[in-house]
Amino acid sequence: MNTPVNSAALRQRLTTQLVAETQHVREFVTVLEEERRILTQRDVEPLFALSEKKAHYARLLQQSAHARSVLLTQAGLTNDRAGVEALLGSPETPVWQTYLTVVASARQLNEDNGRLLTDRLASNHQALAILMAHSDQPTVYGRDGSARTRPGSRLLGSY
Repeated sequence: MNTPVNSAALRQRLTTQLVAETQHVREFVTVLEEERRILTQRDVEPLFALSEKKAHYARLLQQSAHARSVLLTQAGLTNDRAGVEALLGSPETPVWQTYLTVVASARQLNEDNGRLLTDRLASNHQALAILMAHSDQPTVYGRDGSARTRPGSRLLGSY
């Protein structure tokens, strides 16, 4: 026996869910802003600790998305923007517009951080390649028995 769907109750639950999810996204944005700050500094060691926080919020957001999906399924709607707007009754609902704005900000910040990280990795790879190229030089020994990386190399300032 199917029970009738109470759209008003589901709409209220979705609104509450969106408010909570928006707060999680805002907290995630704070983590992303901290990540950006670290990525622009020389010392990136704090990224390791921050990655745990980032993973925590990613799990929270995944759980929120699942809860939203369950609500939409209960309402007999698709789990997408159209489904959310249909259950809310309007695409102009303030809680929905706030959610979309905050999510767009988080997405942009995450993409920007990804580019910063990619640039930093490329720079590190380039530096490592240069160092490795120089380390491939055969080691030879001078007349005094000291190791040299190239035949004929001398210490700076020596004659």
